[in-house]
Parts: sequence; structure tokens; C-alpha cells
Amino acid sequence: MKLYTKLFVLLVSLALVVSFTSCKSMILNAASSGISGADKKGVPSESKPGSPDPMMAFMGEKDPVIVREVLPTVLKIYEIMHIENPEHQGNTIMLGSLNVMYANLCVESKAELMTDPRLLDEQVAEYNRAKLHYMRGHDLIFGVFETRWPGFTKAIMGTEEEEYAEYAAKLTKDDVNAAYWACAGFFASFSLDPLDSEVIGSIKGHIHVLERCAKLNPDYSGGAIWDVLMQIYTAAPSDFGGNYERGMECYEEYMRCSGGKTAGAYMTKASFCIDNGDKEGFIECMETILAMDTDDDPSNALMTTIAQQKAQRMLDHIDDYFIEW
Repeated sequence: MKLYTKLFVLLVSLALVVSFTSCKSMILNAASSGISGADKKGVPSESKPGSPDPMMAFMGEKDPVIVREVLPTVLKIYEIMHIENPEHQGNTIMLGSLNVMYANLCVESKAELMTDPRLLDEQVAEYNRAKLHYMRGHDLIFGVFETRWPGFTKAIMGTEEEEYAEYAAKLTKDDVNAAYWACAGFFASFSLDPLDSEVIGSIKGHIHVLERCAKLNPDYSGGAIWDVLMQIYTAAPSDFGGNYERGMECYEEYMRCSGGKTAGAYMTKASFCIDNGDKEGFIECMETILAMDTDDDPSNALMTTIAQQKAQRMLDHIDDYFIEW
């Protein structure tokens, strides 16, 4: 049974049970913990080695279309649970993460395919939708942190180094996953609208949060934290936290964690090829991604498939990235 089907059945069953019981709070907490993988305080559940991972229903899927069709329903199921039980931090964090995932997989990636100039207005509208969900995910997770440490959001969104350093230091290893998704959403929003004054002024605080996470769990998700740090350090203006040298250090850490074998690693390497005018290196990166077998790393099948689609599209439009004189 697919994950979203299980969630739907669970939700209907929960509604029926709650209607006939006075133990609504206890049942809601148990259900929220079950579908979010974390307890009411947001502490991730410990999984035994070799135990099934429900997220494989998404990340192990080779057909991005079915994920894009199902994810909105899953998102709404978690949102219903959040409305019913807003104090359950584990479910709130999962809802925030799903908003970021939805923005990336279902909205921004779709908008990137709208290369026809006649679709410009529709493309801009989709990018605005992506930004909405990126920041919604960010705000949901930061709301959890704000509950734990009043003043957290203002400090991280602010410009005072002493304040955002103090609050970032409160994060523990159990918070790394939540903080990663919040910051990933924030920086994805920045990439879509680099001139947003509310976002650009808060870059340094979010960099500090990710640097804290990198210290707590440097190997998280195959180097995902290092990848985001590398991208923001090399893209942001120096006055707002940009640091190319630090970005290269983060790139080396990302390659170490990923083993240089993931599609994301080669997509990142290709971006440097574009910056350096290395057309041959770019082609080599794209061809390496296209040659990858999704069965070699089932847990990344979805992301590999999406990267392969993007790599083929970039190869087909290679003249957009390299100017021949």
C-alpha cells in the first residue's frame, strides 16, 4: 500500500475514533507521532537498523510524475493533522518539510520547463507559488523553534551577529533535520527572488544556523548541508554573507560526504564549469548524470531521475550556458 493511501486511511480512521472518544488529545498525539516520525516535542523516533523507511515511497520512486500528483494530497493530510493538533512539533516540522519538498518538486521544477517566451507570465506565477511554499515551510519550522526558545525567529532573521550566534547555538543534533529544511526553503526562496529585502537581510543568520548544523552532523543526508552552504556562499554578495573561499571549502566537504557519486554532486560541479567556461567539463558532468543507474542507489532514485531530466534539458540548450566567440 502506498504511503499516501496509508495516511488517508489513518486520517479517516482517526476521525471516526475521535468522534466517539473523550481521549482525543492522546489519540491525536499518537497518530501525529506515527505519521511524522517524531514525538510531540519534535524529537525524531529512533529507527532500528534495517527497518522500513516510509519515505522510500517518495525518494525511491523513479516516476516523478506520480510523486508530483500525490504530494499535494499528502501535504493536505499533514495540514489537517496540524490544524487538529497544532502543538505537536513533530508533525509541524514534517508539514514544514513537505511544503519545501512540494515547492521544489511540484512547482519550481515545473516552472523551469516553461522555456517558451509565451509562457513567461505563467512561469513567473509558478515561481511565486514556489516561493510561497518555501517560506511557508520555513515559517512552520521556525515556529517550532520559537516555541522552544522565544526570540529565535527575530534573532535569526535579524542582523546582529551576537544574537543569531546565541540562538543558533541552542540547536542540538536532534534539530538538524528540521533546521536543514527550514534553511533550504529560505535559501531556495532567495534564489528565486535575490532582491527581496526581507530575505537578503537575513542571510547571515541562516548561514549561522547551517554552520551549526554542519558541526552537529557533518554527514547529514550525504552532505546536503554542505551543498546548501556552498551554493549560498558562492552566490550571495559579500556584504550579506557571501564568501567564495568558504564556499569552496563547503564544496570539498560535500564531495567528501557524497563520495562524488550522486547526481547532485555532478550538477554542482557542472555549475562551476559554467562559471569557468569549461564546456568539456560541463558535458562530462551531464553525461555522467545521464549514465547513472537509479538501482545503484534506490534511496536517491527520485532525485537522480529528476537530475537526469534536467541534465538532458541542459545539454539540449548548452548554447545558453556557453558563448562561443
